[in-house]
Amino acid sequence: MNEKKGLIFNIQRYSLNDGEGIRTIVFFKGCPLRCPWCSNPESQSFETEYMKSNVNGNIKTIGKWYTVDEIIKEVLKDEVFFNTSGGGVTLSGGEVLAQGEFAEELLKELKENGINTAIETCG
Repeated sequence: MNEKKGLIFNIQRYSLNDGEGIRTIVFFKGCPLRCPWCSNPESQSFETEYMKSNVNGNIKTIGKWYTVDEIIKEVLKDEVFFNTSGGGVTLSGGEVLAQGEFAEELLKELKENGINTAIETCG
């Protein structure tokens, strides 16, 4: 059982544009850059944030701490899509390498489960 934790702001399923096949994207929270064109500005802070929804006014939590095992359990729900489409898991962000030790452990576990992996980085 792996107890390392990483701050993640979203796990998005059924992506077709972030690698081969159908992919699940794990979005890491935190980035050392503050690019004005950032496509995920909610990913920039290295801390959990709270935002008010424009739709219904509810408060939404942006960022949750996950263990490697919790993410593996979540992405394995999509294994049938990976197997039939040649897809897998893409780590994105924020900046994945800003949480390098956690990303490395997660990638090792994904590989041990036979899941194709990719990362998107600002590096």
